[in-house]
Parts: sequence; C-alpha cells; structure tokens
Amino acid sequence: MQNTPESGADPAIPICYPRPSSNFATEQSLKILQVISGREINGALTYCKYLSEMLAARGHDVTILCRRNGWLEQTGVKGVRFINCEMNRKPSDVGRIANWMRHEGIDVLHTHMSRAHAFGVLLKMTSGVPVIATAHNRSFQIHWRMNDFVIANSQATMDYQRRVNRVGSSNLEKVLCFTDLQRFKGVTPRDVYRVKRQLKVNPDEFLCGCVGEIIKRKGQVYLFQALRQIIEAIPNFKLVLLGRFRREEPYTQKLRSILLSEGLQGRVKWLGLRENIQDFMTAFDLLAVPSIEEPLGLVAVESLAAGTPVVATRTGGLPEIVKHQRCGLLVPPRNPGALAKSIIELAKNEPARRSMGLAGQEFVYEEFDTERLCERVEQIYEHVVSRRIRCAA
Repeated sequence: MQNTPESGADPAIPICYPRPSSNFATEQSLKILQVISGREINGALTYCKYLSEMLAARGHDVTILCRRNGWLEQTGVKGVRFINCEMNRKPSDVGRIANWMRHEGIDVLHTHMSRAHAFGVLLKMTSGVPVIATAHNRSFQIHWRMNDFVIANSQATMDYQRRVNRVGSSNLEKVLCFTDLQRFKGVTPRDVYRVKRQLKVNPDEFLCGCVGEIIKRKGQVYLFQALRQIIEAIPNFKLVLLGRFRREEPYTQKLRSILLSEGLQGRVKWLGLRENIQDFMTAFDLLAVPSIEEPLGLVAVESLAAGTPVVATRTGGLPEIVKHQRCGLLVPPRNPGALAKSIIELAKNEPARRSMGLAGQEFVYEEFDTERLCERVEQIYEHVVSRRIRCAA
C-alpha cells in the first residue's frame, strides 16, 4: 500500500511514487537524486527528463525531487520515481528530505533551476551528500561556489560562471544539455501533412516557427515588429507560435496590439504547448529564435535535428549551435530590421535552406550525442562521489 499521512507513514519520509521495474540494475550503480524546481515545460525540465531516463537505463537508481503537479510528474519519466517538496527552504522541509536521503543512502544530488540550486546546497549542508548543479542560465547567485561541481550548459554559460560567480576551473565543466533526438528521425510525410492540415495552411505557404514561452526574454516582440517588412517581401509568409502564453499578460497583449495595428492578425497562429514538437519542427520551412538572452537554446537544436535551418540572435549559447552561414543565420538581438532581412534572405533561397538544414542535422547529431554526453555527466558524478569518500577517509 502506498504511504499516506493518514496511513501512519513516518512524517520524516516524503511520499514516494512506485518505481517501474527495470532490468538494468548493476552492482556499480549510484543512488542519484535529481532536484528540479520548475513546474512548466522548459529546456531544463526536458533535459532533466531525458538525462534521468538514460541514467536509469544505465543501471543507476534515480529519484526526482520536484514540486507537486508539474510537467515532469504528469508526463512521467521511465524507470524513475518522484518525491515532492515545494523547496521553500523551511528547516522542516530541508530536514525531512535530508532524513529521507540518509534513509535511502543517496550518493549524489544534481540540481536544476534557481530554487532547486539553493535547496540543494541546504541539503548538502544538512546531509553531507555532495551536490552538482547544472547552470541552465546566466545569473549572479551566491550558491554557485558552494556546490561540489558546476556543469555549464554552454561555453557562454561556463565563461559567465567563471567570470561572475567565480567558480573555480577545477569544479566547472561544459556539458551540453540534450534532448531526445531520436524523435526527429521517426517523423513521416504523413505527420507533416497532419500538422499542415491542423494549421489550415495552403501547400505553397511559407511556415516560420517560433518556439518558446511567450515572455520578454524570448524577444518575440522584435519578430512581430519585423512582420510587416517580411510579409511585404514574402506574401505567403505565416508565423506559427508554439509555447505557453497567458492572454492577460501585458507582454502578450502588447504582441496582439502590434498585430492589430498592422492588420496582421491572420498571419500569426498561436498554438500554445504541443507534445509532438518534432512534427512541427519538420513542417516548418524556417525557425526564428529572436531571444534577448538564451543560455543555450534547445529549440535551435531541435530545429536542426529536424533539418530546418534557423535564424537566431547572436546571444548566449546560440552561436555555438547556429553556425552562421552553415546551419542558419545570426543577427544582433533587439534588431527587427536585421531579423527581417535574414528571414527574407532564406525564405527566397530554398537551396540554401536545404543545404543549411542538412549541415545542421549533421552538426547536432554529432555534437549532441546523448550517449556521450550522458556518460560525461556520469563520470562527473563518480568523480565527486569518490572525492567525498577520499576526504572522509
């Protein structure tokens, strides 16, 4: 019977969900606690999901500590169980999870996102279990130097951690975040046809995707400001927005007001979240990533995996993915004119789009090899755990 507070469970032990059976257990496996504080889908949650599944498949005992009713719990993670905590830094919460860690014999913590990073450091101080933090963004916070190791998701993020947060080089390494690229290999022409029928677009319309949450940091406003110029040059242009948005948010209303003032409401489709992102990425003729700040940019990786070239801003980790003139085009951030010019250039040049898409596929399948990247994370775990054992001896 599953433990509940009413059934007399030890209040120091959080409620656990049943772990699916696995045939991958090995004697050398580690007990790993992934700690992530985000609820709604983003790059960090996607990475945590696939990393955890791969670690479980490689024989490790993986648990995810997250806030209740988030995307990870709802979608499920194969071979992994969940425990819940709001991570509000209350002594009672820290003590409860630390007691559970000691009870389970957790070997290493791996944290993702700001609230989880701070909570992970408190767990380390309480339990003595070493903590590794993946930096999914570039922000100044005092906890970074308190981790046993920091994994940066891009060279830009690693440089920031070294320069701003003063993380020592011996405890810092770049390991690219990854996603499940195999999804993109299975997309069929029928899948693409279904997407276009759902969008109610004509076969000759040019589809430009923009994928990500509708927030200021993602820079959609500059793409909207470029629309009039783009459509004058490409009359069959349609923009498809994929990602969570809130109608009442001032930023969303600002975007809608731009469309209304320009009379372009019919040129943009707001689809919200979609699970079959691989089908949409393959159906797009081009992906636009107009971000003001983007530590890595997994959507660019996914687009290139689908063979779709990218026009992106030259910020954060995007230049590490979108090789200018090879996989797509790079433009300065906050520059609608440059964004429009590059989108028009590729929209009018189908051979260049095809060539860039193929080059992008080759690049991401080599650089974002999930087995190799997961193995490197595994080696970092083993290094940190063995270092702790040596220090305790």
